[in-house]
Amino acid sequence: MKNSNYLRLAAVTAVAALTVGLAGCTGGSGSTRPENEVHLLVFNDAAAAAEIALAERFNETSEVKIVVDKSPETESVAYINGVRQSLGTAEAPDIFMSWGAAQIQDFVDSDALLSFNDWIDETPALRDSFSPAVFDQEVIDGEAYGVPVRGTQPVFMFTNEDVLAQNGLEPAATWDELLEQVDTLTAAGVIPVGLAGASQWPTLMWFEYVYAQTIGNDVVAEALAGDTDVWASDGSREALELLRELIDSGAFGTTFDSVDYDNSPALLRTGKSAYELMGTWNYAVQAGADEAFAEDGLGYALFPEFGDLEPGQLAGNVSNYYNVVADTRYPETVKAFLEELYSPEFIESQLALGNLPTTTDVGDFIADSDGTESSKAFLQFTNDAVQAAPSFQLSWDQAVPTASKQGMLDAMSGFFNGSLDADQFISAMQALDY
Repeated sequence: MKNSNYLRLAAVTAVAALTVGLAGCTGGSGSTRPENEVHLLVFNDAAAAAEIALAERFNETSEVKIVVDKSPETESVAYINGVRQSLGTAEAPDIFMSWGAAQIQDFVDSDALLSFNDWIDETPALRDSFSPAVFDQEVIDGEAYGVPVRGTQPVFMFTNEDVLAQNGLEPAATWDELLEQVDTLTAAGVIPVGLAGASQWPTLMWFEYVYAQTIGNDVVAEALAGDTDVWASDGSREALELLRELIDSGAFGTTFDSVDYDNSPALLRTGKSAYELMGTWNYAVQAGADEAFAEDGLGYALFPEFGDLEPGQLAGNVSNYYNVVADTRYPETVKAFLEELYSPEFIESQLALGNLPTTTDVGDFIADSDGTESSKAFLQFTNDAVQAAPSFQLSWDQAVPTASKQGMLDAMSGFFNGSLDADQFISAMQALDY
């Protein structure tokens, strides 16, 4: 998806590079590690401010100090590759950040990461303080390898409330209602659903949610892990039929394939479209362009319901995670530091940056956070959705190897613009490297 903080790591040659890097690992002795130091490699962006401040507070009372190293990289692919290349050396971080299970699978396969299961047995709050749908993203084969840090960014249906009201409509709560509104909005000269088709990744969100409601996020996860039979299943074909019906109804207008993301938010804001399916960052985008619209005219809702599966399934950018190398010299210090990720001070500092932490009690802090009443209401809506979600699927383009990303986006774009039919789409998805 759009936010670069959630791009997946480069998988090409990853296992080979990691194996070489691990040649000097000490198997947990930490003998090559600096004395009385735990090194934290922070990502090079503004959100790191809260993590740096957390380390400073922790160091006030800890004999072993958290040393913050700022990555020179501004893209997640380069950041993770830098971690990989340093493993097994004295320059490797003790703690680093990842973006979900796909990013750390090769680390786990090479025994490079510390499992948190024993820590969780000692301190269940290390797991239970976070939304299960988020925490479980980095549980691999029953072993927990990541603790959530930073905010979550699910995808919602944003609306122009004035446009809907002027046409006697309420935000569509079901798929059938959305289909029924297409003709009314089109007749009024409004694009029912704005879509930045030229950017491709916004199209992906429609596949994520329709598949979530037809086959379920658990089955989707199996497909993204390599079970290519899922793409040819009856549920998959049903999802494609539903999408084709919506596309052919004119819901996205006739020029969506030439609209890019730099322009699509303005369609909603200026009343040229009634809906846009987009990540939570869209609130800040709209508020930054027109605060009055964000306060009074911007609506948001869960994806329209349909099918027999439990409603409230989510998809999007789930979270970032802190991971720990297996040979860290001071594991107890690391554990104590990770426990601060659900402290009131850290939650408040995240909210101040506009991030929504994934702790179960973050709702208690939203009302007193900085921001307008409208922005607080949006944060609360997002938090309620995350806490209640039966499942939260990591964006598909983050769950496959980098080499497969463009092929996936091309297949989805091709299906939407009609250059690929259902069988061709299925074949394209089955041909990807998982």
